[in-house]
Amino acid sequence: MQGCKECCERCVGSLPWASLIATVLLYMGVALFCGCGHEALSGTVTILQNYFEHLLTAGFFVFGVLLLVEGFFTTGAIRDLYGEFKITACGRCLTAFVSHKPPKKVAVGGQEGQR
Repeated sequence: MQGCKECCERCVGSLPWASLIATVLLYMGVALFCGCGHEALSGTVTILQNYFEHLLTAGFFVFGVLLLVEGFFTTGAIRDLYGEFKITACGRCLTAFVSHKPPKKVAVGGQEGQR
């Protein structure tokens, strides 16, 4: 019968030490990556909350001004005041920019071309 010492030496000697050390290092690296990623994301959220709100507010202000100008250029009263073609062309271009739709092609006389 073998003693306890010989049994433990045989059992410990047959362990794949390189694989065990590599596994421990792998899990330590994953834990470090997750911890650093969490810290970086919480800092990023703080930065976005502080600065993105101001950029978003400024962007909506500019968009509101564009919509106001579009409303001015597409009304009939402004056409009577400044002339027909230039103002409506500007209004159409501004509408196309704001709504991302191309304007209709209109002849210089204000009538659609015949096909």
